[in-house]
Amino acid sequence: MRFFLSPFIFVFELIGFLISAAFVYGLAIIAAIAIIAYGISTMPKPEVMIEYEERIVKEFVPVNSERLPSLTCERIAGCEVFPNAKTERDYCPTCIIK
Repeated sequence: MRFFLSPFIFVFELIGFLISAAFVYGLAIIAAIAIIAYGISTMPKPEVMIEYEERIVKEFVPVNSERLPSLTCERIAGCEVFPNAKTERDYCPTCIIK
């Protein structure tokens, strides 16, 4: 009852209580964050299933057999061809003529 009589003692005890309460609540918040982080890190990972769609060729393009045997493409990505060209060199400018 002495802290009611002296305002200084009341203020000091109030500050002491607030500091101790903040310390206890701070520890509680740290513990809660640690428990949540542990729970998230130990969750089982879902398996990813990748499904591939089967492709069916529905249209066939005829090959011009007159020009192909004389041209050899050395590029991995292939070449851009011009089917309406008049000469073999214009048909595929980057191919090697044999």
